[in-house]
Amino acid sequence: MKIKSITLQNYRAFIQPQTFSFTDSDHMINEKTLIIGNNGTGKSSILQAIVILLASAIRDKFDPKKLNWPGFEYRHLQTGRLPLRIEAEIIFDDEEIETTQEYASRLKDAGVKRLGMPSLNKNITLSFDYEAGKSYTNEKEEIFQFYGYQYAKRLASFTSQKNSLFENVGNIYWYSEQRNSHNITNLLDNKTVELDDVRRFLASAYTYHSAIQRQERVIREGEFDFYDELQRIYKTVFPDRNFVGAAPRFDIYERAKAPDFFLYDGHSEYEISGMSAGERAIFPILMDFTRWNINNSIIIIDELELHLHPPLQQTLIRALLKIGRNNQFIFTSHSNAVFAMFHESENQIIRLPNE
Repeated sequence: MKIKSITLQNYRAFIQPQTFSFTDSDHMINEKTLIIGNNGTGKSSILQAIVILLASAIRDKFDPKKLNWPGFEYRHLQTGRLPLRIEAEIIFDDEEIETTQEYASRLKDAGVKRLGMPSLNKNITLSFDYEAGKSYTNEKEEIFQFYGYQYAKRLASFTSQKNSLFENVGNIYWYSEQRNSHNITNLLDNKTVELDDVRRFLASAYTYHSAIQRQERVIREGEFDFYDELQRIYKTVFPDRNFVGAAPRFDIYERAKAPDFFLYDGHSEYEISGMSAGERAIFPILMDFTRWNINNSIIIIDELELHLHPPLQQTLIRALLKIGRNNQFIFTSHSNAVFAMFHESENQIIRLPNE
C-alpha cells in the first residue's frame, strides 16, 4: 500500500485545491519523499492529512478527532468554503491484494460474521468525511482492502505464526516531534507513555533473551527474540553502542520499582534515562520496526532532524530504508544534510511556497 497523490482543499492553509504527488519522473511511487518549506507553510498539515485519512481506514480504534500531534486541532481543520476535501490516490500491489483476500476468506471460514470481502482494485480513491470523522471509498468493497492489517490481527488468535501474518499487509505509522512509540502506546491503550513503561517493556524482553542465551528455553513457533533484534537494528544507527541489560531497582522502603535499563557507549555504561536527545528521538521508531514487522506500509516522520547532528540524520534515513520491505517514507525537515539525501530531478522533494 502506497500513497500516489493527495489533494487538499478548504483544509488549514490550503483553501484552493492543491494536489501533491509522490511519484518520480517515470510515474513510479517514490520510496522516500521530503517536504520542505518555511515554518507555517503547511508541512505538518500535509502529514496530518495523510494520517487522519489513512489511519481512519486502516486502524480499528483510531479517532481522527483525538490525533495527538502538537498544533493539531480537529475543529479548526475546515477553512474557506465548505466542504473540506482530503482525497488521496492509494495503490495496492498484487501481493497485498491477494493476502487481504485470503485473510478475509479464512476469517469467514472460521465463522466470523458481518465481514466484508475486499475488492481486487489496485488503484483506489480514498476520501475523508469531515463531519462523520471517517474515510470512505467510491465502491463499498474497496474500503475493505484497507483492512488487511486488522484481518491479520484477528487471525493471530488462530495460529502460532503470528508475526508472519503481517509480512504482506500494510499499515501507517507516524511520528511527530514527540516521537512516541506505537509499540508501547498500544500496550497501554493509548495512555501517556512514561519512561518506566519503556523500562518494564525492555526488562521483559531482556529476561526472555537471557533465558534463550542460557538455553533455559527455546524460541517457539511464532516467537522471536525482540531484545536481540532491537539491538541489531539499534547498532545499524549507533554502531559503537550496545545494550547491557536490565537491573532491579528498589526505593528506600525496598519496594520494587521499574527495573533500570543500561546501555554502553564504548567507554561507560549509562541508564536509558541518560540517553542523548538523538537516541531518544530515534529509539521509539526502532522499537516499532522491531516489534511490528513493518512492510508495505507508509511511515510519516515530522522534523526528521530532531536532536540529530547531520551525519546521524543521514545514517537514520539509510537505516530506515533497509529495515522493512516495500515501505514508503514521507519526511519533513529543515536540514541541508537531509535535503542532500533526496533527488529533486526525481520529484523526491515537495517544495511549499512561502506564501
